[in-house]
Amino acid sequence: MARATTSEGTRRRVGAALVGLLMAVGLGTAAASPAVAGAAVSAKVPRAHCGPGSRPETGLQGQVPLKDRKNGRSQRGYECNLELVGRYQGQGNGIVAASYGTCQYLGTVLPSAVAAKRPGVNVVDFKNPRKPRMTTSLVSPATLGGTWETLRVHQGRGLLAAVSVGAVVGGFFVSVYDVKTDCAHPRLLNGVKGTKLTMPGAFPGHEAAWSPDGRTYWTTGIVGGVVAALDMTDPRKPKVVFNGLTDTMSHGVYASPDGNRLFIANSGIPAGISVYDSSAIQRRKPNARLRLISEVSWPDGIVSQYAHPFTQRGRTYLIAVDELGSGGVRFFDMTNERRPKLVRKIKLEINRPEHANARKADLAKNGIFGYDSHYCSMDRTVNPTALACGWAQSGIRVFDIRDIRKPREIAYFNPPGQVGKRKKLANSAHAFVPFGGYFSDLLNTAPDDAPLYTGETDMTADWCMSPPRFAGNRLYVACDDNGALLLRFSNGAYPL
Repeated sequence: MARATTSEGTRRRVGAALVGLLMAVGLGTAAASPAVAGAAVSAKVPRAHCGPGSRPETGLQGQVPLKDRKNGRSQRGYECNLELVGRYQGQGNGIVAASYGTCQYLGTVLPSAVAAKRPGVNVVDFKNPRKPRMTTSLVSPATLGGTWETLRVHQGRGLLAAVSVGAVVGGFFVSVYDVKTDCAHPRLLNGVKGTKLTMPGAFPGHEAAWSPDGRTYWTTGIVGGVVAALDMTDPRKPKVVFNGLTDTMSHGVYASPDGNRLFIANSGIPAGISVYDSSAIQRRKPNARLRLISEVSWPDGIVSQYAHPFTQRGRTYLIAVDELGSGGVRFFDMTNERRPKLVRKIKLEINRPEHANARKADLAKNGIFGYDSHYCSMDRTVNPTALACGWAQSGIRVFDIRDIRKPREIAYFNPPGQVGKRKKLANSAHAFVPFGGYFSDLLNTAPDDAPLYTGETDMTADWCMSPPRFAGNRLYVACDDNGALLLRFSNGAYPL
């Protein structure tokens, strides 16, 4: 039976299954971090008050109930103070997309990156918001190699970069595009002698992020905790300036505004983050290295996705997100960077331990990613007012974070389930990648006696995994099955 008191037994099974999976593909687990952030702070967040025109959820906050999946209600979607302006579904999206200006760039996964009708990164232009169109597809070694979580835009410089990840972990090829000149028709900058071949050198690839100054493109590869820094001062000639190891299974990575600190999420067990001094690399010193400053872990989550710094009223904070285990979102006070202090968490009602039975019933046939947070974006990184998150099968969730100790939900949009459209969605990770079925029960904190589901996903709810981007009172978002979407806030929900 699923019950709050069985969480430890469930977690052991989840941990054993995940470790087995990682070991099977040649990965290891991270050592336990010395500092543990417990569950003493609140994680409850009030539901959004849905105004006129909304199509609210019918169950718990963040839930797509089994009843709705069976009777077809989930194929209409759920909206609260956030409405659809335009959508380009195309072939779907491969885990993480990126956007710049009026354009979106849909990520790729293997084998569809090569085998799809329109291979490579599909470019979608929302210049006409209600009638977005695909303008071109970016075809190069990196985009054909599966971009996974490496497709990133530096908004200031207007540069789009991606790494060839392969099936799960790769590297070597990076492609850099100019999207500032014409976002609808990006131009490959680092092609070799007029070709589309790109080859900067050996480095890891699974996750990536630009440094705030746009000079460094950081990549991580999970295996052995590898992390690399690619110098992008001249994007036509990217070069590897650092390639090293951490003591974690390096996942998401972000740099501080000055580039002197690096925040790396741990995709192993336990979930957690590490803070590194990256100043030597930022200054391009010879034989530069990362220096560990602090680590923190927590028991109520699995596979930390990323950590991102911001400032609020002069204090430095860090937002950390877990992609599995209903870990949700955490806020750390980083005033003392050697001792990060957990000050608040955000979990939807469906993420709470007492609703494990509901999660089990809803998610048994819908893939590895359930009601879990993945990537979040703030409307700004200095005194942010709102946080928007891709919350997998819970859709897009938006929170008022002006007081991070008292966050509240203000809007959500969970797109329609795409039942019966699997064959059309050649590039949707949810529709085609094996992760759609493998370990889905265990990794969604199923009861201890749950069977292992390895079948085809049922498509009754989408995976919204990409970081939303604020653009005035609109959000550019991407979901695996629904593709590229442009949303608009309604009922005065935002700006705050």
